Amino acid sequence: MLAATFQKSSAAALLLLQLVTLSLASAIPRRDHDSSSSSFVLEHHLGNLSPYFDAPVPNHLSLGVPSGCHVDQVSLIHRHGSRGPISSEIGSVRNLSYYLNNHTSLLRSPVSAPPQRLAFLSESGWNADALKQDDLTAVGRRELFSHGVQMRLDYPHHNTTLFLAGQQDRVVESAQWFAAGYLGKDANTTGQLDLISESLGVKSYITPMESCATWTYASGGKPVADWGNVYLPPIAKQLNAEVLGVWPGLNFTQDNVHGMLWACAYDLATYGSVSKSHWCGVFSSKQIKQFEYELDLLMRGAFGYGLPNNSGQVMGSLFVSNLTQRLTQPESFKEPNGQQRSLFFDFAHDTTIDLILTSLGLAADKSYPVDGPINPARNWRTSYQVPFAAQMEWRKVICPGQQKADMIQLHLNKAPFDLGPLCKTDKFGGCDLSEFLDAEAVKEANAVQVGDAVWTAACGQ
Repeated sequence: MLAATFQKSSAAALLLLQLVTLSLASAIPRRDHDSSSSSFVLEHHLGNLSPYFDAPVPNHLSLGVPSGCHVDQVSLIHRHGSRGPISSEIGSVRNLSYYLNNHTSLLRSPVSAPPQRLAFLSESGWNADALKQDDLTAVGRRELFSHGVQMRLDYPHHNTTLFLAGQQDRVVESAQWFAAGYLGKDANTTGQLDLISESLGVKSYITPMESCATWTYASGGKPVADWGNVYLPPIAKQLNAEVLGVWPGLNFTQDNVHGMLWACAYDLATYGSVSKSHWCGVFSSKQIKQFEYELDLLMRGAFGYGLPNNSGQVMGSLFVSNLTQRLTQPESFKEPNGQQRSLFFDFAHDTTIDLILTSLGLAADKSYPVDGPINPARNWRTSYQVPFAAQMEWRKVICPGQQKADMIQLHLNKAPFDLGPLCKTDKFGGCDLSEFLDAEAVKEANAVQVGDAVWTAACGQ
């Protein structure tokens, strides 16, 4: 049963909060727009650290299903909600905090008026204490509760009480908050939460990296370092020139600038608003986009097309084969009451979604330079793919009474995703299910088994 206990009053209060905040999604622009224009929204350019927002609908696609058709089955892969910094990020943030705290006297006695966007350093100062490492934040809890409610509203004729989650605290808690939104006040008694270990060596499509002996997070390190050497020094030089006549002796390093950018993202994850972040206002839109590109390079290098030996495609195959079974053998999956399942809820990570896309050859680019320039029309874009609380929905569409084959659609963060690299698509981005299953990338994914020759060539023994 669900491990979390929610009191009736708490559920009611949360539902009221949901009614107030649910309208936020509808305020998000749903069409592609020129990100260099005045419509720049900082929250939509923080890569995989962006707070959740509905992705823009591609200009050539439409939301919906063909006339006379309806969604028959949904497989949802849901990333955990907004969290605090992880171990690979917290160091730069803490270093920045230590540096500022060690110069408190200097910061409180500027020799001239500070630039407005840095005035907080002399007025209130800043430290990293409020940023709690790894844990789901209040923003993350709200995201998941909201998505649970929205899933119920989006698919009112489907129902399930089963939830599957990777066994990491923020993933488990995300599943619990989603279940509370989806099932309501009785979630603790009516819902069943099953956990999959995320330990090394465990075969799991939630964290397939743990089954891949040669995989290392450091695969994303070199492209990040290369790009960092391009864009971070000019920012540090600019900031140091601005503070030279205000706080003589203050000198921000490249690592300090990195900490500021992380702090911007995690202020948002913690407080839920750009207006409550000191650091987000320090940077120009161009500099935020440069940071966004760093995060794209990181995720592509560590969990995508930048991995060596085709290992990204191979690891992502674990979910593809599972999805294929759900689509083609639905009778094999039952609810506790014996009815056939039509909803599958998996709670996972941004890495899970990135590897699935990689396995299928989706969100691919002909080139992805580590030294720029940034392609504003690039396909691999983590802000749209895997913001916090990202939602990947695989939808089986049927058309009863029509001479029309079953279809498949992919919705990524509530926007249709074009399956064109795999099959002939319609205006909704979907295609015939049989054609999808016959695509070379899908057949190759379904053929892979952990430990076979293809897996071993990519991941070792």
